[in-house]
Amino acid sequence: MEQVKEVHSFVYPLKELFSDKFDVDFYQRDYVWQKKQLEDLINDLSTEFLRHYKVSDKLQDVGNYDPYYMGEIVLSAKNADKKAIIDGQQRITTLTLFLVYLNHKYKNCKGFPTEDINVLIYSNHYGEKRFNLHIQDREDCMLSLYEQGSYTVNENDSISIKNITERYNDIADCWNEEINENNIAFFAYWLIQKVMFSKVWTNSDEFAYVIFETMNDRGLSLTQIEMIRSYLLSCIDLSDRDNAMILFDNIVKKLVNVKTTSKYKAEFDFFKIYLRGHYANDLSQGKNSKSDFTRIGNEFHRWVRDNSKLIGLNVSKDYLIFVKKFEYFASVYIKINELIGYRDCKKYLYLIVNHDYGFTLQNALILSSIAYLDDDETVVEKIKIVSKYLTKVLSWRVWNHYMISQSAMEAPIYELCKSIREKSIEEIKIILSNEPIELPRLDNTPTLNQQNGNKLRVLLSLITEIVACNSGESDYMLNKKDIEVEHIWSNHFDKHKEDVSNESEFINLRNNIGGLLVLPKSFNAAYGADDYSSKVVQYFGQNILAQSLNNQKYYKNPGFVAFVQNSEINFKSYDEFKSEAILERANLYRNILKWNWK
Repeated sequence: MEQVKEVHSFVYPLKELFSDKFDVDFYQRDYVWQKKQLEDLINDLSTEFLRHYKVSDKLQDVGNYDPYYMGEIVLSAKNADKKAIIDGQQRITTLTLFLVYLNHKYKNCKGFPTEDINVLIYSNHYGEKRFNLHIQDREDCMLSLYEQGSYTVNENDSISIKNITERYNDIADCWNEEINENNIAFFAYWLIQKVMFSKVWTNSDEFAYVIFETMNDRGLSLTQIEMIRSYLLSCIDLSDRDNAMILFDNIVKKLVNVKTTSKYKAEFDFFKIYLRGHYANDLSQGKNSKSDFTRIGNEFHRWVRDNSKLIGLNVSKDYLIFVKKFEYFASVYIKINELIGYRDCKKYLYLIVNHDYGFTLQNALILSSIAYLDDDETVVEKIKIVSKYLTKVLSWRVWNHYMISQSAMEAPIYELCKSIREKSIEEIKIILSNEPIELPRLDNTPTLNQQNGNKLRVLLSLITEIVACNSGESDYMLNKKDIEVEHIWSNHFDKHKEDVSNESEFINLRNNIGGLLVLPKSFNAAYGADDYSSKVVQYFGQNILAQSLNNQKYYKNPGFVAFVQNSEINFKSYDEFKSEAILERANLYRNILKWNWK
């Protein structure tokens, strides 16, 4: 007798959903979320929690906070022991990592529900930890993250394991500092009790796919676009409506083909940042859920309708021009993304650097500076001016170990968007010259650690390129494959005992930015353990910043020598590389940055 196909759906909090055991079938893709998707998730969750939380609250008050809906999870429940994930693997994996991180960092905080969190991560299976999301080849990685808070990726590890490790390390970098030891218990209870999912499950794989395809065919992220389309067209006279419809649909078709690292599709991302950057007046975030900023992020189609008069939409002609503005600014948005993809660092170094930093708000800032019908030359100049200033902001913050995550930077970036909104090139230059975003001083010296490795890799590549391009040797390192941060000192404390008092001082100096370069992975593999006397010979065949350690660079290299003389930056070579040399090199790097933005 043929099995009767069943489907069930109900809304569950994370606490109930994650009490299940999950598996993924062979057809499922790898875990592919990148930092941007993680950052968006953390920003959404923390913003929603902080909208309700008050310092005077008691833990029991969390029960009165509003729930937060995370969408559908589709499961095939043929196996009584484990449910196969049809749709939702990325979110379930990420939230599992999130729970592991919370448990590792905050388990000793007052009121933190450690036991409640643990049962959502794993169960005891005959004395072994069996993770609720049970995927065999990820077990070692997950166990290491749970018990030690870190995992060393091996050469043979899958792309899923590499991404899982990177995303776990990114959590601290993306964290909202308003959630800390004082309110983490409140946040943890809200997360497991108030973050809700529609759990859709069936006893048939075939029917599970029908559900999945139906959901995706409807294009959940396009719903707002479809609604704003209908609203705008309904306000345009019949004589112009067909042309407006073709125009709008062509905009969306072009945006669909834009690749973005955001969890949002490019078409959704464009409408959100364009409307915020060009029209939002009230930019308050978090607790003020009725602000322009928040409403555009959540329901931009309704915001346009409700604010139509304020943004100059009165008659049919206004709505038609509004659609034409969408077309123009979408073309600029596409151009920015294309330039990032082309990676022409001779022309657009700062645009590329900001992207390499993983900074997700660059497009919004640049787009806000563009005025309707700016010509190509003006658009290009504004891209260069704004991206260079933004690189300064990010690099100064990275140098001082300040966060550059979306949650840390969204408020000042959108305030700046408002300030430079559709201004002329000269007006923008004046605004940016007055340092509208407060910068930390470059007094401190950055030190490499597990969280800032990629950011220092970008910062060092930028410093290298500043020297290279001003010496006529442009060669941006991150346009090459397998570029790593290289320690000039090999990892042998015993070889430096005469120069440092203890191993802790050795580690700090070795990781000081003055003791670092960016070089191909193959170089580190071949020479990483060698003494400086051997390395400095090989450095002459590498990038210009590495070459500057070698005395040969200061002879018969007129471009570099001229740059050193004209900039008056104190470059020097080293026969020996002692602790004093590391501090001198750190000051050299600092002076290169200052010179470039003098």
